[in-house]
Amino acid sequence: MPRTVKLRVSYNGDRFAGSQMQTGQRTVQGELEAAWARCTGYEERITLAGRTDAGVHAREQVGSVATQSDIAVGHLEKSLAGEMPEDLRVGGIVEMPWGFNARTSARWRMYEYDLASAARTFLHRGRMQEAASWLLGEHDFMAFASQGVLGPRGAVRRLYLMAVREGGDRGQLLVVADAFLRQMVRRLVGALVAVGTGKIGTLEIERALLMREPRLMPAPAPPGGLTLVRVGYQNYTGETL
Repeated sequence: MPRTVKLRVSYNGDRFAGSQMQTGQRTVQGELEAAWARCTGYEERITLAGRTDAGVHAREQVGSVATQSDIAVGHLEKSLAGEMPEDLRVGGIVEMPWGFNARTSARWRMYEYDLASAARTFLHRGRMQEAASWLLGEHDFMAFASQGVLGPRGAVRRLYLMAVREGGDRGQLLVVADAFLRQMVRRLVGALVAVGTGKIGTLEIERALLMREPRLMPAPAPPGGLTLVRVGYQNYTGETL
């Protein structure tokens, strides 16, 4: 009888072309589905909660699969662990109610960015936090989206948390939203780093947001500093790291 299985996934994104399947490219989804087929005998689609670009890491990505396999989850977890390459890990496999989907059932995603990957000079964190606070809430974030086809919601997203914190050489940025547009986190980081170095001010961010114009904002921050750290399946209640 078909069942839905949830799995926790972590990876170093340096040698992946991204999380989603791409023809002729090494991806997280591709590696997971190939290992799943070897362990279960079924070629089945594994859905991931968050899409990450090439070079982006994950500490706690979530996947789900509607499977025909009846292998006990404990045995399945051990089998999959033995099939994983050194830069990809799977654990925490549990059965979920039928209909659970790692992506569509998620209520929020949390990312962390190591600001040393985007800045080599002093950052004024107070100014960065002031600009970040203005972005909280529900907005049309087209100014922070890469080009591409948008879904029914367009570019509207709800930003729950954007906090500049201590950590590393330049600090860290913690971001939580109900969902993110492609490259949205990296573009937000790029804008805040520009504020922190004095290249732009909060008014420039407000103007770009209202005009829905990506060209008014700096380039996205490099992918290597970004990590997907948590996915939530209940309403967001202020969780941090």
